[in-house]
Amino acid sequence: MPLKFLPVIFVSIICVVHGKRLSAANGLQIDMKADGQYSIAINGETWLNSAPTFFVVDGTKFSSPGNLKLLNISSSSQGADILGNFESWTLIWQTEPRSGGHGKQIITGVKAYKDIPAIGFSQYFPQALEGTSVKSYDSVCTAFPSFLVDGVKGEKGYLSYGGEFLDDTTIGMWNEGASGINSGLYGGPLAIFDKSLNTVVISSFSEFMAGSMQLANGAINYGILGSILEIPADFSMQIVVYYDQGINKAVHGMGRTLMKYHGKSTVLRDSDFTANYLGYWTDGGAFYYYHTEPGKNYEETMMDVKAYTDSANIPYRYFQLDSWWYFKGENKGCKNWTAMPDVFPHGLRYLYDKIDLPMGAHNRWWSSSTDYAKVNGGKWNFIVEKDDKFAIPQDAEFWNYLMETSREWGLILYEQDWLDNEVEYMHSTVQNITVTRNWLIQMGNGASKNNINILYCMPMPRHILQSVEVPAVTLVRASGDYKAGNNQWRIGVSSILDDAVGLAPFKDTFWTTTDQPGNTYHSREPYTELQSVVSTLSTGPVGPSDKIKYSNVSLIMRSCNSDGLLLKPSKPATSIDLQILQKALGSGGPDGEVWSTYSDIAGYRFGTLLWVNVKTPYPITPQQAGFGKLYSSYAFSDRDPVKTLVKFDEENPLNQHKCGKADFGLWHSVPEINIPGSSRKVLMLGELTKWVKMSPQRVLDIGIYTGDIDIILQGAVNEVIEFTVVYTDDLTTPHQIKCTIGESGRSQMHLSNEQCYPY
Repeated sequence: MPLKFLPVIFVSIICVVHGKRLSAANGLQIDMKADGQYSIAINGETWLNSAPTFFVVDGTKFSSPGNLKLLNISSSSQGADILGNFESWTLIWQTEPRSGGHGKQIITGVKAYKDIPAIGFSQYFPQALEGTSVKSYDSVCTAFPSFLVDGVKGEKGYLSYGGEFLDDTTIGMWNEGASGINSGLYGGPLAIFDKSLNTVVISSFSEFMAGSMQLANGAINYGILGSILEIPADFSMQIVVYYDQGINKAVHGMGRTLMKYHGKSTVLRDSDFTANYLGYWTDGGAFYYYHTEPGKNYEETMMDVKAYTDSANIPYRYFQLDSWWYFKGENKGCKNWTAMPDVFPHGLRYLYDKIDLPMGAHNRWWSSSTDYAKVNGGKWNFIVEKDDKFAIPQDAEFWNYLMETSREWGLILYEQDWLDNEVEYMHSTVQNITVTRNWLIQMGNGASKNNINILYCMPMPRHILQSVEVPAVTLVRASGDYKAGNNQWRIGVSSILDDAVGLAPFKDTFWTTTDQPGNTYHSREPYTELQSVVSTLSTGPVGPSDKIKYSNVSLIMRSCNSDGLLLKPSKPATSIDLQILQKALGSGGPDGEVWSTYSDIAGYRFGTLLWVNVKTPYPITPQQAGFGKLYSSYAFSDRDPVKTLVKFDEENPLNQHKCGKADFGLWHSVPEINIPGSSRKVLMLGELTKWVKMSPQRVLDIGIYTGDIDIILQGAVNEVIEFTVVYTDDLTTPHQIKCTIGESGRSQMHLSNEQCYPY
């Protein structure tokens, strides 16, 4: 089948096309000509023109026009799948016959969806193809769709995801050479936008580990990795072009469409224990990363950390153990994922029993000397490559064994690190079309069977996309390793894609005090508040890693309640569109980092805006911040809430002054709520001691009644919550209401008498 997106219901007759325009939703259109050329338009304006279609077979490149023949093109086929109704084309191609042989047929297809602004492109291979490799994994051996770089008309910018952790993501002005755009093994989704923020996103839509994009010879070609040796019969892959008004909206819409297509939801992410509770981390950048207390082993050090944090009333709910704890083999890869006796003399189960907390645990690439592989005397099927000293499991039962036995010592989060190395440094992973996908899906299935979630670390963009086929993957590292004082907190752009495909971005660990004597990095952390607020607004794990007796407890508690529940917003903070527009085109937005997020509670939206390294003031309206149109709202600064209260709407934008990393701007918006039966209007400022003043983890509901407003609060038993409200007829007088949480874990606060009652 040429359009193997999902099983399809066809309801009309196929006919030969002589040139026709198909319209998807919201002004996205595609024109197809009789010779197989096509173009994509937005609201009638052509944005993308096609480049040649090609396929490499038996070592020869077959291209159209040329030695790749278009046998048939048909259209007017209407159908429906899980994404909705569509109209489609099918194109049948044939390579020129070799001497004494026959040409090979390849089928491509196009779907224009009617219910969503998306166009799907597909490649389908009814026959096996050999000799497809062009040697380089940064090239492609097939191309459909392909777009001419100089076919992008008008002044436009681009956002090109790429690199490890998405760290090489680029933003710039579109030019004829498309310089700066990421392609190849480390390339990812590409967004193209104009000054009005009309945005087209092009991305792989299936077979993420085998598919790729190549920028070459004035064209952007989408197809299969150029290093793949052969394509099996009945193999297919898809690419999507998605459109929306707004960069954040377009990337998010593409990602959520991808999730729907592959059947993934955010249920596991939303309930992930490590993303919902405070944890103690020991990974790169942590004080105790490959470093113990003097004269003690890791077992003793971890128990001392637990004793200290208990005495300091820091409510850590899990510990993370990094690569220092298990056996390494050839090339320093994982040989055996069990505790070394000099690290944990009594074993991991002993530590689990002593600290009485669940565990997150790190793993790296697999060594060619791994004990688990059959060729090394183990029980399971691994591909073992002696020359590069890497191995990769290809046995579903292995992952069930690894996860099941790890549950015995409290594992709840499996962190698969060095994902890019495992792919790039092996032959099989870039030459075989199914090896890497099998590895990740089998890993995920083993985790799911044992109620363990997965954190992807050092991912390529393709790993992030692949996660939509792996329900157990809930978290992803959004930036490189933390090192005190560095800038890896800058996750605003990467978090857009991470969240779009249903993953909670993780900023990585951080220190909560500037000086940590005896650290092995010889570093200081001058921006502890920035590290803390970014971690909280990410909605991913919040994982400090301080030396014993060197934690800033009050700073840690700004992120959570008294039993460690993280008080976070409804979505990750992401860079606003105008920040990206300014960087791409040099005008139209703030010069610096401006991120936004919000908490949605009982139909009300409470917004948060973070400004960092802003060089010149730039006014931001609610809609520009991504909050929607706020008809009657106020905003206040985190640093002096009551004194800074100002109107905030489309006529009254916020205008943060120049700021850096130490004096970053953090503003919160609150709706003006009418009290029925009263002339008064109230602003709920919330918990002023927390980074997120109104968090859905704290405020469960807001009830509006005649003469009163009830607020349902959640917390730890006996926790005291101080909640601040201000009435608009007296903005200078804050009303602070204290509530003590009862045995139910909830309390009901009444504004009419400013009292709290058991709930």
